[in-house]
Amino acid sequence: MPQISKRLSFLDCSPLISKVSDQLQSWQNRRHLSYAGRIQLIKSVIMGIQIYWTSNYILPIKVLEKIDKMCSAFLWGNKIHLVSWSEVCKDKEHGGLSLFNARYWNYSAGIKLLWMIHTKKDLLWIKWVHENYLQNQSIWQIQPRKNDSWMWRQLLKVRDLVISRFGSMGNIQGVLDSCLKDGNIQISSIYKAISYSSATVNWSKSVWGGLHYPKHSLIMWLAILSRLLTKDRLYRMKILEANQNQCVLCTGSANRPESKNHLFFECQYSASVWNDMMEWLGFTWRSCDWNCVMNWFNNNLKGLGFMKKVKRMVLSATIYWIWKERNSRIFQQKCRSSDQLVREVKISVLMKVLQEKVPDHLRERINRL
Repeated sequence: MPQISKRLSFLDCSPLISKVSDQLQSWQNRRHLSYAGRIQLIKSVIMGIQIYWTSNYILPIKVLEKIDKMCSAFLWGNKIHLVSWSEVCKDKEHGGLSLFNARYWNYSAGIKLLWMIHTKKDLLWIKWVHENYLQNQSIWQIQPRKNDSWMWRQLLKVRDLVISRFGSMGNIQGVLDSCLKDGNIQISSIYKAISYSSATVNWSKSVWGGLHYPKHSLIMWLAILSRLLTKDRLYRMKILEANQNQCVLCTGSANRPESKNHLFFECQYSASVWNDMMEWLGFTWRSCDWNCVMNWFNNNLKGLGFMKKVKRMVLSATIYWIWKERNSRIFQQKCRSSDQLVREVKISVLMKVLQEKVPDHLRERINRL
């Protein structure tokens, strides 16, 4: 980290940019990384690299934007960004992937420093701040002076952002109190408070709740957002011609344009797969309409029961394997029958379920599967 007290420039932050870039470049060569694998690397490694800097400095906006841009490019394989980074960084309950936006995380770290200056007056460095900067004034009211350090002025800019975001001091205090845990303030809680403004989505548990494979959840998430590169979307993007957007799963004269709703589960092939899976799970109803299926799962399978988790997992696994079959036919010219695909879905589900601790009252039912 740069040992400077003057204004922090983009060049001063080049070691941080280089370290993040080197990590991403080394992973970029691993072509078989799934979206879920890339997300885990961003969360566990890139976040760890930047968190030390952002906890000690209010970094320049260009630096934070550069980090976010590199992470977004890595997530989507330097190809079409299927979902904007701002949407990706929302909490899963709000329709995102719970990744962290570098700018808001840096602001959250700055708010934690403001809270410490306001409350932890027994610490030596905070005593120094009060003696040299505050001089019996409140951190929430003091105005920057001409001779103040650059870092102090940056911290006061963060304070002004907080005040404009929440309004009165009472509101700010209420938000900060909600971020406390055992007397210490949590940066992650502050981040959620300042960054999440959209409403929650009703499909969150259907995508993430329970036993899902992460890569299955990612494909289902993209499907719900209508961001999968289906042929109708590629046609609208002028990547495909009108005569190239036919569904590869359809057979004979039933061949129809490939859209999300058609692919899952209106197509004769995918309908056969989904009906077999519904029969396997013992559903008493049948539907091969995307909206009807999703509405039923979102409204009727919200609980934490083991069988509800299994049923949600079957939905995500079926969507994943249908999408994989579609890609296999287009890019590898390989195809499987609907019965073979049903077998793949069942194997993937049972491999995960049998590793879990099954409740005693459901053991016989799971064994029958």
